[in-house]
Amino acid sequence: MDNRIKTLSIRGRITYLIMCFEKYVIAKYPDRNWKPVSDLMWKICDNSDYIDNSAYRYMEIVPEYLFEFDNFKDAEFDYLSEDEYRNFISIIPNDDPDIEIIMHSIYNVAMEYAYTGIPEFAPDTLPYIETTEKVMREYSLQLPDLTLLLQYTDNEHWWGHPFDGRYLSLILK
Repeated sequence: MDNRIKTLSIRGRITYLIMCFEKYVIAKYPDRNWKPVSDLMWKICDNSDYIDNSAYRYMEIVPEYLFEFDNFKDAEFDYLSEDEYRNFISIIPNDDPDIEIIMHSIYNVAMEYAYTGIPEFAPDTLPYIETTEKVMREYSLQLPDLTLLLQYTDNEHWWGHPFDGRYLSLILK
C-alpha cells in the first residue's frame, strides 16, 4: 500500500475504493450498465445526505444483502424500491466473491468510525484498502492514481469535506 493513502480522509479513501470498483467492473463485466451502482456509491461522499445514511442505503445493494432473499417482498429493504431492486439484481452478480469484497470495503471504510472519534491516520480502515488492492493485483488492474486524491486530506477531523467526486468516475462520465 502506498503510504500516501494514510493521509487521505475517510471520504478520500472511499473515493479510492470506488475508483477500484469501477476499474474492476469495467474490466470484468464491460457489457453491464454500472451507472446506477456507481451513482449510489458516489453519493456516500457528496453532500446529498449524511455519510452514514448514504452508506446504509448503499449497503442494500451489496450482494450479501441484495441477494439474501429470493424476492423483494421478503427482503424488507428500507431504501430500495421494487424497481430499483429488479434493476440492481440484473446488474450485480450474485456469485463473484471479489465484487463482494470491494463493495463491502467501501461500506466498511464509510462506517468504521461512525459515531466515534477517528484516531490519527484512521488505521482501522487500512485493512479494507489492502484487501481491495489485493483483488486488483490478482486481476492485474492498475490502482487509481493517488495524485488525483491527495487534495482529499483532512488531518484535523479525518472525515474530509463532502464533495461530488463524479468527475473522477470512469462510469458516470
